Amino acid sequence: MRIRILTALATCCAVTLSGCTPPQDTQSAHSTTTEETYPFETWESPPKPSMIPLLPDREYVEAFDKDDPNNTLYDLCDTFTPEELAEIGLEKTSMTRKNSSSFIDCSMSEVHTTDGIHGPFNVSTHFVPYSWLREDGLVIDATFPGIDERIYFSNLPREDENKHCDAAISTKHGRITITFSHTGKATPTKDELCWKAYEILEKLRTKGNFT
Repeated sequence: MRIRILTALATCCAVTLSGCTPPQDTQSAHSTTTEETYPFETWESPPKPSMIPLLPDREYVEAFDKDDPNNTLYDLCDTFTPEELAEIGLEKTSMTRKNSSSFIDCSMSEVHTTDGIHGPFNVSTHFVPYSWLREDGLVIDATFPGIDERIYFSNLPREDENKHCDAAISTKHGRITITFSHTGKATPTKDELCWKAYEILEKLRTKGNFT
């Protein structure tokens, strides 16, 4: 069962990130023009640090009960208007896919990038626990100094893991995960890939007050 769920999530991310999902209507998916500018009022990016190792036997306390049939997932895909996403430098680039009992996901991108590291972000919420990822060898035993200790990083179960990183946090309404997939010509390090995912996770968490 665990393998099926992880495989389904990986497939879900791959489909969304590859742009195979139907495009959203023009008004909602492309609400900004190049002339418009928005203040990134809810998030200020700190300097990019290097990751530091974590103990392999780190204990992680899950914030949600995956077996609670009454629990509902946070929806990061449809909570915000296009204008609200633009305020933090993001735009939604695919329709939302939902199964209210197991997952919600969509694709987003940055409106402007200046560091040469760019690509789509798969934004998802689901009930896959940390322990499953740990048992399947997908957790990265490292984190960034000074960030929320509940945030952790992992790899998708795919061959080209050097182009991807997941940043995730367990909340009372599911595991919020941001998967960044680099598609540019630069060759970012794993630290840079994970930092990119972390930045988007924090922007959306801050904007929506998801705890």
